Amino acid sequence: MRWLLSSPAFAMLIALCGACGSPTSGKAAATLWTEQCARCHGEDGRGDPRQLSLAPALDLTRSILVRRQARGLIYQRITQGYGSMPGFAHKLERGDVELLIELVLGFQNIQER
Repeated sequence: MRWLLSSPAFAMLIALCGACGSPTSGKAAATLWTEQCARCHGEDGRGDPRQLSLAPALDLTRSILVRRQARGLIYQRITQGYGSMPGFAHKLERGDVELLIELVLGFQNIQER
């Protein structure tokens, strides 16, 4: 058994497993955003202006979760839903959700226009 742990094949297996991430649909984050999120949150994360007066939380550039980089809570809200937002666990692969989280966390850098 000791020989297995030191073999090149075992090292290759470990390296390959480390490269494996969560499954995705193969779509880019921007595509996922446009398909699933932009209708309410807007193309730039600022929210659909027609809906902001009723739901100011649609503006993710002002989100406390985004500012705090609260990945776990953002993941939970995307997958399980929050308020009037539906959950997307049944529509998105885990890796797709992770891609969207990275995209959403970038909204904290958007400055006021």
